Amino acid sequence: MRTKSFDPNGATKRALEAFWQNGYEATNLPELLTAMSLGRASFYNAFGSKHELFVQTLDLYFETLREHFEPLISREPTARRALGILVDGILAVARRNDGRPANWRGCFIGNTALELGSSDPDVVARLKIGVDTLRSLFAAALSRPAAGSARLSDVIVRQRALQCAANIQGMLVLAKSGLSDAEITEMRDAMIATALMSPVSEAPFKGEK
Repeated sequence: MRTKSFDPNGATKRALEAFWQNGYEATNLPELLTAMSLGRASFYNAFGSKHELFVQTLDLYFETLREHFEPLISREPTARRALGILVDGILAVARRNDGRPANWRGCFIGNTALELGSSDPDVVARLKIGVDTLRSLFAAALSRPAAGSARLSDVIVRQRALQCAANIQGMLVLAKSGLSDAEITEMRDAMIATALMSPVSEAPFKGEK
């Protein structure tokens, strides 16, 4: 029977916030213990190590994305509105909420990829799951009915979902570099318009190398 006097899920959520704000290397153990309201012994007993905890926070981030956005997407009547809900939601959670002058903390997936890259096999495996999570969310949005035009084919949906996942990561990296809100809005609108473009309009470009 468990006798721990703390909520491990709540502690993991607080660790996620710390890692997301500061990165893996810059978040030291004392800072984690403070953020999680844990003593050192309780931390090691529950999570094993900082690395094991970090992997768990990645899993939590992916799970949270799915649980939050899947119902929102399914309720939208059109692909355009579903994409808007998804993109705007990702942009909203990527903003800092701690009052720092820099407004953007980015996406936890992109931040982790930039910091740790291919140096950690466990993290790389989780990042692939993260990309698949983003791709599946964009695919779900693109699969909603298309107002005034034919629904996109499954092949086009898969291709454009991956493109959207890449585009949102690039957008958030540029946002952290100091783009204005107006520029971010322009990028957001262009991304959605391109994703919904009719395949017929792309026909002249097919086959080009």
